[in-house]
Amino acid sequence: MTGFVLGAPASGRHRSPGASETLTFRRNALAGIALALFVFGVAATNQPAADVRARMERAIALLAAEEVDRAIPILLSVVDEVPFHGPARFQLGALAVERGEWDVASDHLGAATRSYGPDSPEGAIPVQRPGLAWALYADALGQTGRLEDALEATARSLRIAPTYLPVLLVRSNVARRLAASEGADPVTGSRETLLETSLDAARKATEQAPDRPAPWTALALAADEAGIPQRAQCAARVAADLAPDDPRALFLVAWSSVATAPEESLAAAERALAAGLRDEPSLWMTLGRLRAFRLDMEGSLDAYREALRLDPASTGEMASVALDAIVAGGDPELRTLLETRAAHRPDALNTRFALAKAALREGEVERAAGELIRLAETAPDHAAILTSLHAALRRAGDAPAAEAVLVRLEEVKAAEAEAWERANATESRRRQAREAASRGDLEAAVRLWEEVLSGREAPGIGATAELADDLSELGRALVALGRHGAALAVLRRSLALRPFDSETLSGAGQAARTVGENEAADLYAARALLTKPDCR
Repeated sequence: MTGFVLGAPASGRHRSPGASETLTFRRNALAGIALALFVFGVAATNQPAADVRARMERAIALLAAEEVDRAIPILLSVVDEVPFHGPARFQLGALAVERGEWDVASDHLGAATRSYGPDSPEGAIPVQRPGLAWALYADALGQTGRLEDALEATARSLRIAPTYLPVLLVRSNVARRLAASEGADPVTGSRETLLETSLDAARKATEQAPDRPAPWTALALAADEAGIPQRAQCAARVAADLAPDDPRALFLVAWSSVATAPEESLAAAERALAAGLRDEPSLWMTLGRLRAFRLDMEGSLDAYREALRLDPASTGEMASVALDAIVAGGDPELRTLLETRAAHRPDALNTRFALAKAALREGEVERAAGELIRLAETAPDHAAILTSLHAALRRAGDAPAAEAVLVRLEEVKAAEAEAWERANATESRRRQAREAASRGDLEAAVRLWEEVLSGREAPGIGATAELADDLSELGRALVALGRHGAALAVLRRSLALRPFDSETLSGAGQAARTVGENEAADLYAARALLTKPDCR
């Protein structure tokens, strides 16, 4: 997954896609509410006192005349007297949503939702549009960071209106953000469930509105977070096709296509820039990476500089050659921004390494050596860091420490050479296994896959997409041989690393069904449907 930043809570001058996707539905929710409130105040059961009704009618008239600031005190006076007056609470909450006053909105909308149903407090006046109330409440909760409550609110809303598009979009966004909040921890059952929820809500949204870009954007973001690159790419392209002038849709195409289609990705990123998306640091980081890939170092440097100016701690790693050029350029502003980035992003090893090398070049030997020691502790097998550390310690006059680093460096280089030999042998067996499978010699294919996987399944070793691929191919070969129990065990190990791979899920579903694990088979089949990249 990429950790694409668009869709995070809006802050500062940036508006997230999650926010923009729901902005239209907020405005539509407000349109015509004044007339609806008049009906609420007259027709609701459990009628309030006559003066409350009169105040509501006065507030409605003011809202119809767009005199919101005069209407709000009247609505507040109503809820002072009738705390669970659903229509008044709903209107106050909707107005707060439109103003971006999320805490205020969540308070009023929470009361509005509690005014409806058999468990409502005594004397409550029920809100007449409970599905919309829950929808707006979920949005407000998400904007205040109460993601678990927001997810529950979307579930309540969908129980009332199962195909309500705005709620499906909010649900997909909130579930994805919850899944992402677990960071780099191993995939857990709860994370898988959240990703499945996000994908399912986005898929249903595309079914409800296939000709609108927002559902496809939601699907692309959900697929990206779930590690389904093909689905993310195709959904992003649909969003961009539907909204060719939307810079964020174009950027999503760029972001999701960097690894597999860099030329297309570069074109989409530059179109997003031309369309006006100039204040998104991730765009500039992506452009820097893409231009470096094409050996356009001047363009890459320009993009990285802009990313640093917008947000020194923006996500994404920077190419070492570009960082070295920025540091060597002598621009004090950019040097300060890089130092800010290093302070806020201790995981940005390339940035810290570039600054350490710069300090060494400038004669700040002790400072450079200290930072290189810390880097070597973080990345003990990084040959370039060890090489620079050896040079720094020699210049500092610490010959014994320098000699120890040199010994370690030689060990690392020897291990790298051995790893290359092992990788070449593994790739040869992998190729032989695929050839055996293609000619129908499944027994030979299984034996070769087992050799490929030998020694790679200990905890913490090789937990990568490559390992997930190898396990998946072995498992599917076992399915083809009819060894379904063994196949299911292997495929589950693959799914633990990559839970939304379509082919692995299909194989696991077939194996589970054959051995009688029908509930698991149903789960795998449902998830397989969510992963297929057949967007349109």
